Amino acid sequence: MPLGSRHARIGVLTLACAFALTASSRLAAQEIAPLAVFDSAWSAMARSYFDTALVNGRWRATYDSLRGGLGAAPTLDQERAALRVLLQVPGQSHFALIPAGALPERRERQGGDATPGTAGIVPRLASDTLVVWRVEPGSAAAAAGIRAGDVLTVVAGIPVDSVRQRLRRAFPGSGREGDALLLNVIKSQLDGPVGDTATVTTVGLDGRLHTHMLVRKPAPGRLSRYLNLPPMMLQVSLDSTTVPVRGREVPIPIIAFSGWFPVIVQDLDRYTFGVRGAPGVIVDLRGNTGGSVALIGGFAGHFSDSAWSLGSMRGRGADLRLTANPRRATPTGERVGVITAPVAILIDGMTASASEFFAAGMQGLGRARVFGETSAGQALPASMYQLPSGDVLMYPIADHVDATGRRVEGTGVVPDTRTPLVRKELAEGRDAALEAARAWLAESLSRP
Repeated sequence: MPLGSRHARIGVLTLACAFALTASSRLAAQEIAPLAVFDSAWSAMARSYFDTALVNGRWRATYDSLRGGLGAAPTLDQERAALRVLLQVPGQSHFALIPAGALPERRERQGGDATPGTAGIVPRLASDTLVVWRVEPGSAAAAAGIRAGDVLTVVAGIPVDSVRQRLRRAFPGSGREGDALLLNVIKSQLDGPVGDTATVTTVGLDGRLHTHMLVRKPAPGRLSRYLNLPPMMLQVSLDSTTVPVRGREVPIPIIAFSGWFPVIVQDLDRYTFGVRGAPGVIVDLRGNTGGSVALIGGFAGHFSDSAWSLGSMRGRGADLRLTANPRRATPTGERVGVITAPVAILIDGMTASASEFFAAGMQGLGRARVFGETSAGQALPASMYQLPSGDVLMYPIADHVDATGRRVEGTGVVPDTRTPLVRKELAEGRDAALEAARAWLAESLSRP
């Protein structure tokens, strides 16, 4: 169904759809019946939630009790309170009620064309502060003198702290989910059609406030049009670093990509086949919010000599096993071996969904060591459903465990070596996660 419809799935596809749904399909103000809203929410969850025993047992009994307690003419606030109680029954994350108006509207185009563009700012949370993590070279942000480590206080007229507090109230059980949605909201305001303007207010390390009018330039990468998701630019790159091994600097390739979508598969395969024989590999999944789980097995197969299990997903009436598919031949038919060198995976709070499946699977198998910050914990495929009131209901539609039976849903993939973002280090141009991965690889490769 098109994204503009009232029902869209996120999680396994991409966490970034969350803002697109809530901002692009708001309903006009109208008279609503709160009981109809409550019934609509229950109906959506009951017909697609994966645990039918819970749906038909304790959860339905709770629904019946709450509905009876609402009386004949409850207020919208009473309906919301009852629905939040109902959402607590499964005891899982990905359940939330986001009130209408809690998220800012997407700004309309001011001109330009439909080409996806960017202001050049990549935001992240450093502790409780929204900061500039990276500035894209050649972007409007770079030309304006915005630097990594600057604090973002207002974006497109949106006070960052105010939106964050509203989202945290919508996700009372876990600040992680609200923070992940905040980052997607801010990113959606920084990105937009080429030629449009994004206005941002920043605070530098000197404590001074600066307001910038940034005209968006074309976003780098390949344009993806996948299923009913909005068009998005995806990046895949092959870079390198070096590590000291027995008195010499050894090159280590870094493969980074921003989403698991078919449009980048050829590039990703070319790069990964091309690093056969490297003494180690770094896979950078920071900011990779997910995509199609069907691509995980193929990529994992570059690093696996057998059909290892990466975990499984259980949905309504169907199971999906995630299995590595050993890649022993190139697309041209040339026989090659898989990569047996040590693998380091970089993750952060924006690493979500399919990326978490991959990182958790590789970590659980002992095939990779993970560095950075705990991932988003958005491992379950979920739905976002707009209720007749304009509120948005989010709920999971499947369950996931890795090969060891471990769940990353709600808790995230915990790095073997944790390197939290520090604003001062960002301003100094340091990359703590990459430094930690390099140090581990240097130690591993220096052993006899």
